[in-house]
Amino acid sequence: MSTHAVPVEKYHGTGNDFLVVDAAAENVGDRAAFARAHCDRETGVDGGDFTAADDRGAPSGRRGADGVLFLSIEERFDPTRVVMTLVQPDGSTATMCGNGARVVARWAHDRTGDREFMIDTQAGTRRATVTADGSAATIEMGEPTFDPRRVPVAREGALADEPLVDEPVAGLPVTAVHTGVPHAVAFVDGGRDDPDGIDAVDLDAVAPPVRHADVFPEGANVNLAAVVDDGGGDGPAVLDQRTFERGVEGETRSCGTGAVAVVAAARRLGLIEGESAVSRPPGGELRITVPDRGHATLAGPVAHEFSGALPADPR
Repeated sequence: MSTHAVPVEKYHGTGNDFLVVDAAAENVGDRAAFARAHCDRETGVDGGDFTAADDRGAPSGRRGADGVLFLSIEERFDPTRVVMTLVQPDGSTATMCGNGARVVARWAHDRTGDREFMIDTQAGTRRATVTADGSAATIEMGEPTFDPRRVPVAREGALADEPLVDEPVAGLPVTAVHTGVPHAVAFVDGGRDDPDGIDAVDLDAVAPPVRHADVFPEGANVNLAAVVDDGGGDGPAVLDQRTFERGVEGETRSCGTGAVAVVAAARRLGLIEGESAVSRPPGGELRITVPDRGHATLAGPVAHEFSGALPADPR
């Protein structure tokens, strides 16, 4: 069976890497199959097969991707509007992705030269800005909520309407927060510099029971976090972060909605001071603000890796 080739580009934000397809120009009939095939870390797309990028940031250097962004630009709006759909490696669709939305802004900047965009996601419309050289992007992330109906959290009786805050779920003390998608945040002792700290935890073992716990009827992304600096001095708080992502079903090098969830949970538990923080997932540093009221923001580097073409029907 013949199939046509679809132009794709690969970008990443702090190691959270995505294939991008111009949905207005290209038709992919089975988006789930396309994502499952080309995002696979063992057999998926390899940038070595394509033209290397120029770029202003280091490539993620990995086969496959954390998802496929199907995008369409609507330039008749001011600011320019971009419709975003993220299909994850398991074929599911995510309502929101912070690093993915930052990639969207850079991709649209590369096409239009604009530096400000409105990005339509399934979690709502979010404003994004890009630096003049395109090396970094900032995205509004909505207002984090601990409301159990919004996360959602499923509990009965007197706990049904109570936020799940620092309570044991499948062996981890977690706080449940919605930042466009559901997150469970667990704080551990010791950052990345501590040999017994956050990197010593077997995330692939401890996260799945939480991700699939009955208390999370839609599942949850699972984050480990460690407070490295509580922000009580001159600078912002600093937290190390690791995330097991629903839909990827494994650890990612960075997670933007997770970074916002970590900071929101740390503020809720009184672990950090101030509304600004730096989160340090394995892929780099993200700057987050979580004010007492209003939109959180997520900022950090974003880079183009390569351009190429992939079979629209990979089966």
